[in-house]
Amino acid sequence: MRHLPWVILSIAISAILTAMVVSTALHSALMFFGIADIRVLGSPLALSTVIAVVVGLAGFLVVLRTRKYVTFIDEVVGELAKVSWPTREETVKASITVVGTTIFTAALLASYDYVFKNIADYFLFNQS
Repeated sequence: MRHLPWVILSIAISAILTAMVVSTALHSALMFFGIADIRVLGSPLALSTVIAVVVGLAGFLVVLRTRKYVTFIDEVVGELAKVSWPTREETVKASITVVGTTIFTAALLASYDYVFKNIADYFLFNQS
């Protein structure tokens, strides 16, 4: 394991995101069915939050203890280290190109829409 800190960090972030999704899903499901999300032992934590944290922690531990997953994530981190990332100048030029093309396409579609709307209005709503 050459990239163990990055592997652990990525698994931890995945576990946190999983806990957030589970918490939101449980909260939404409870609200949909009209069930109150009770507080655990008088604390400010809701039951859905506690369940989500337990699921996230369990997922973290399962993935961390499964050699196949850890090896895969280590290989991914290793491959990402080999990527030749664009320079700041290349990124700015590419972003300007994308934004310019998007604006041009939007203007072109808006002009087509305007012309065809006026043609349709002329033929459909002409009072002659």
